[in-house]
Amino acid sequence: MSLSDGGRGHAPRRQSFFKRLLLSPLGLLYRLWNASIRIKFPDQADLRKLTSEDLPLVIMLWHNRLFIAGEWHLRFRKKQRCYGLISGSRDGAWLETFYGWARIRAIRGSRNRRGAQAMRDLVKVVREGHDVGITPDGSRGPRYEAKPGALALAKITKSPVLLLSFSYSRAIRLKSWDRFVIPLPFSSVRATTRFLEYEELFGGRSLDEATRAAEKALNELNRPPDL
Repeated sequence: MSLSDGGRGHAPRRQSFFKRLLLSPLGLLYRLWNASIRIKFPDQADLRKLTSEDLPLVIMLWHNRLFIAGEWHLRFRKKQRCYGLISGSRDGAWLETFYGWARIRAIRGSRNRRGAQAMRDLVKVVREGHDVGITPDGSRGPRYEAKPGALALAKITKSPVLLLSFSYSRAIRLKSWDRFVIPLPFSSVRATTRFLEYEELFGGRSLDEATRAAEKALNELNRPPDL
């Protein structure tokens, strides 16, 4: 999601209490579904760093990998709270409910709704020591093309960026703009990560150049691209 607007107008859309109540059985199903999935983490060095690192991270992953992301954070970043950037639109209201099931706190805003305020909120939670997850191709794509919001946040806060991707043993791929992936219950998911330190990203690079470098690195984790 991009964060480049002036930040005025449009309070974010939210689900009513009645709708959240009606959806609560789906939330229970979602948590049970995720609990049945085995998450494999082949890079033991990154795993040790993740579980011991107290510094806040800006986590970047593609939009179609979101389904298991909250469960991944619960298992491997237990010490940290995680906040996610979600559009202020009606679609974002549904996604905020989904994030809540995954125990990810929502910050609402996008290029067209409350962008500048959302950036201020993100900076605040990172400086308080919390992780932030951003899908740089969300919320409407193009798929696998990064907007600069995540890297702008990392530059302002001087935080390391964690690139995160998942591949699946068995999964459903939806016919959405991003080909959203849902791993099947009792399947296995392989998590791959790469840390990008502040100096590595921004040494001699503009924000746009850093964004393209992070985009390329995230796509390299995402091999083969449609699994």
